[in-house]
Amino acid sequence: MPTPTLVIYIHDNCHLCDTMIAQLQPLVDGGRILLRIVDLDQHPELQATHSERVPVLAHEDGELVCFGQLDRMALARALMR
Repeated sequence: MPTPTLVIYIHDNCHLCDTMIAQLQPLVDGGRILLRIVDLDQHPELQATHSERVPVLAHEDGELVCFGQLDRMALARALMR
């Protein structure tokens, strides 16, 4: 089974974003997920969709996992798909 890729949409200097990345890092280090970080400040075309709820964690196909704070139950469900 391939390693799932999740995308986290962030703003630079966002403490909630930094916290969620730190919480996900053990899964990255353990090879359970691949994490792509998208800085919304560098992608203005995505700001209208995600900017108000950062950090936003989603599957690479765009399906929302959670936003604001890491929802471990939602993450577990997302990793089981």
